[in-house]
Amino acid sequence: MCDDGKGDCHMSIANFAQLLAPFDPEVFFRDYYGRKPLHIRGGANKFREVMSWSILEGLVNRTSIWSQNSLKLVLDTKPLPAASYCVSAMGRDGVTVMQPSAPLLNDWLAKGASLVLNDIDALTPGLVSVARVLEDGLDTKVQANLYCSWKAHKAFLSHMDTHDVFAVHVEGRKQWLVYEGRAEHPINHPMFKGVPQEVIDKAKGKVLMDIVMEPGDLLYIPRGQYHDALAESGGTVHIAFGATSVIGIDIVTALIEAAVHDPLLRANLPRRAEGEEMLAGHLAQLAGRLRGIMGQDSFAQAVSGFQRAYRYPREGVALPIDRFSADWRLTGPDFTVEEGGGGPLLKGPKGAVPIPPPAMAAVAWIVRNAPFREAELEAAFPALGKGPLGQILAQLQQMKVLTKI
Repeated sequence: MCDDGKGDCHMSIANFAQLLAPFDPEVFFRDYYGRKPLHIRGGANKFREVMSWSILEGLVNRTSIWSQNSLKLVLDTKPLPAASYCVSAMGRDGVTVMQPSAPLLNDWLAKGASLVLNDIDALTPGLVSVARVLEDGLDTKVQANLYCSWKAHKAFLSHMDTHDVFAVHVEGRKQWLVYEGRAEHPINHPMFKGVPQEVIDKAKGKVLMDIVMEPGDLLYIPRGQYHDALAESGGTVHIAFGATSVIGIDIVTALIEAAVHDPLLRANLPRRAEGEEMLAGHLAQLAGRLRGIMGQDSFAQAVSGFQRAYRYPREGVALPIDRFSADWRLTGPDFTVEEGGGGPLLKGPKGAVPIPPPAMAAVAWIVRNAPFREAELEAAFPALGKGPLGQILAQLQQMKVLTKI
């Protein structure tokens, strides 16, 4: 929760509305989601806890977690061979892998090579926060790749993605061109892979959007929409969160599982010698049986449950906390601070209550950082003082939001 009135604070993303802010989520779903691209300007520090130069440098220097598959280099649209920036090393699992070499990386980055980090959405709390709110808000699986590129060195030619893209821009300035052309509902299948570049360039059409992304900006691109990007400043960083939804083919797979329990669907087809009419009649029976399965309430409930669970595990591990290391903890996991029509709300299992303006930042900190020690809270808000902070703690305890450890 921001207390500066500008939405320009250092914090993780707590909910889908905060991710889109200041854009209205209802308008997004009504007019843009799955329909057309959207560029949202944000405050410079909106995604500061999600990624920054210092966070990125810390990640890249954990060389033992990377391999030629998870860390890649691209120079002027050409992927560099792994042998040019990796060395053979013993991995953490005791298996020899191709591991990035810091000296080689430094050389290539100095020459303008773009850095690509794949599958990073679980590596830091900030990255997890964005992936989680996208999965919660869209009923999708979300995976994230980071792209760090340099002025005048283009990493990728025009292309489209087989998932919706939410590009979170965190450093530098990058020009994005989004084209009018759009492939119809592409999926991760060979028929959409390996398309010649000349075919893509013809299909992309005219420029629909020509924008420059700056820190705090968000760009939504529906799957299949052609686009490309080029750094305008000395160094740029953005994270592409790819959201993959449940599609009809997934329902076909679910239908196969349900069909296993039906004897008719397990039965042999008529022999060819019995004639095409016999086969056509049997196929008609099968079609009717499949319609019957799909029309059952239990099947609809199973599909709904599949959508609800269609995400990557992000529960996290909660280490047991020694009773002397913290003073307060939440009474449950379901408390959040969210924006309401009249201001911020503290939401919990039993409803929502407005947060008084003087307590906004402290309550948001408490919900985000629990369990915590009172000394940590006082250090975070020295201007409020022990008295007012004590009153906030007492009120939250009375509301059964907090409990003493």
